[in-house]
Amino acid sequence: MKNAFSDDLVNRRKFLFDSGRLVVMLSSFSLLAGACTSNDAGENRLADLVIEQGKIVLDLNESRYRALNTIGSGLKIEITRQAKPLIVTRVSETRIAAFSSQCTHAGYEVLLPEQGILACSSGHGGAFDLEGRVVNGPARSNLPSYETQLIDNRVHIAYSFR
Repeated sequence: MKNAFSDDLVNRRKFLFDSGRLVVMLSSFSLLAGACTSNDAGENRLADLVIEQGKIVLDLNESRYRALNTIGSGLKIEITRQAKPLIVTRVSETRIAAFSSQCTHAGYEVLLPEQGILACSSGHGGAFDLEGRVVNGPARSNLPSYETQLIDNRVHIAYSFR
């Protein structure tokens, strides 16, 4: 024998469950829709990055990229949630480098530069210079790098979006 109170409770639970599913679906759609938009200048943005002619462009006048105005400094750039971030470093007055943030020894994260060295977070002692070259093992190969150009205080990174 069912009572009205029991039916109301079941209906409320079903309503709350279905509402929660709807919120999750709308949130997922919103994230996907916002991942790639365009602005008035015709530049595409992926993960809040400016893409021009197939290259990532970082304007060093923007506060989020100001670390690259200091030689020996660097920052991480998230391309997508699935891809490992890029590390971008200021090597000299005229040279900026970009490379993978994944250590070539065991896949651990490479940390941002300290005193011109990028250490592997594994604790194995691996280290790289500001251009991603091995300076201390156990890594035997350099970090995968990406061609960069510094033009009018803007860094252009040739990154393959495959």
